[in-house]
Amino acid sequence: MTATVLQAGSWGTTLATILARDGGKDVILWVRDPAQAKDIAMRRENRTYLPGIRVPDRVEVTADLDRALASDDLIVATPSRGVRELRDRVSPKLRKAHRVLSATKGLADDGRRMSQLWAEALPPDRVAASTARHFQSLVGTPMFRVYTNADVVGVELCGALKNIIALGAGAIDGMGYGENAKAGFVTRGLAEIARYGFAEGANPLTVAGLAGFGDLIATCTSKFSRNRMVGEMLAKGVPVGEITQRLGGQVAEGMSTAEATYRAASKRGVVMPITEQTHLVLSEGKPIREAMRDLMDREQGEEVAGPLAEISHLLATFAAAQREESATGPRRT
Repeated sequence: MTATVLQAGSWGTTLATILARDGGKDVILWVRDPAQAKDIAMRRENRTYLPGIRVPDRVEVTADLDRALASDDLIVATPSRGVRELRDRVSPKLRKAHRVLSATKGLADDGRRMSQLWAEALPPDRVAASTARHFQSLVGTPMFRVYTNADVVGVELCGALKNIIALGAGAIDGMGYGENAKAGFVTRGLAEIARYGFAEGANPLTVAGLAGFGDLIATCTSKFSRNRMVGEMLAKGVPVGEITQRLGGQVAEGMSTAEATYRAASKRGVVMPITEQTHLVLSEGKPIREAMRDLMDREQGEEVAGPLAEISHLLATFAAAQREESATGPRRT
């Protein structure tokens, strides 16, 4: 079985490597730049985006899009800002047998999720979500455990919005506020993700799983997290305009996602103070320390409020009823 990974950034190269090395799959790794494709194929290493990691021999590296589309299974690891362009290039070449797995963690400029963009080019049953079980078997390896989740909206939003919170977590690191401050910030960020997800029709419980809490913790604490690093750089005075250069051309999804989410949340009337302050720092030049102070100066209220409080009450009531039923035994009719 052959799978194609579209885009050879750090994430795409990692996925291709895992599939080939640990999963024993034949993989085609598509690269936009022919010169880069030739270099990766020759050296068996992506020196630009994943230095020090060997690309297995079972990974065929190519800049030929037609060759990449020879596989039925397409895994898209393109940064969110490039997905629409790639979709438009790929769409005329897609066959009925093609299935698409979106591995992009970001939002389009208008706030749409990646599966919504791909659904304009493919029937819903060929965008993973509906083909989740197939891709679970394809991507999962003994060292890379894959779970499915029916809450497509929640999983995609968690994967995108956690990058915004990671920017702030990195800023806390850069300002030396300490672990307690960071823990509190990340926790409030989790509530913000849940609030926006609920407004978009997501299952709030998804936030408590791997796509939400799990990914958020990893992104906010890892020394390899680009979004966390960006926040740290901003806190240390690096201008926004220099960030991309400092990252060596790599993308920190939180920067564009913050703007898209801020616009969408404002339109929908969802209160997202962390996202709002991130927008002000990135787009309007607000000093990051001032943004942090403004977050701390907000009116203090209940930790769980609004629709999430109603859900919390319903869950607590259901749990209490289950405990009572377990204690008294099944009712006879």
